[in-house]
Amino acid sequence: MRLALAVCAALMLSACASGPRNGPAFTYSEIEVNNNSNEPIQNMTITVAGNVTVCGDIVALGICSERFGRRNYTQAPFIVDWTFGDKARQTDQIEIAVPAYSSPGNPLYVELEISPEGAISAALVQKIPP
Repeated sequence: MRLALAVCAALMLSACASGPRNGPAFTYSEIEVNNNSNEPIQNMTITVAGNVTVCGDIVALGICSERFGRRNYTQAPFIVDWTFGDKARQTDQIEIAVPAYSSPGNPLYVELEISPEGAISAALVQKIPP
């Protein structure tokens, strides 16, 4: 009976340790911003876990993309500081979950999309080599 209780306790502890923070390690190696609006974006910076990506100004219907070496993805919020068109400067905190179908072997990239109305959305996308 004691052995069964010990095994059950060990299984419960290992289940707790396999949450998103302790699961497989994911990396990302690129941040891409797609401005799908007819308005310019000014002075955009994206900060996550102390790393800063500077997009600066993005023209209407333009793209900003920065590639870098693999960085560990810690599920920390992305802080996006930017100005959309003639609106006031804003700072958004965006949390992005790793899709369940992703595998830790291939790096992810962060895709930020600006809608025609100026709303921001984000996703993690995994490029699978051919």
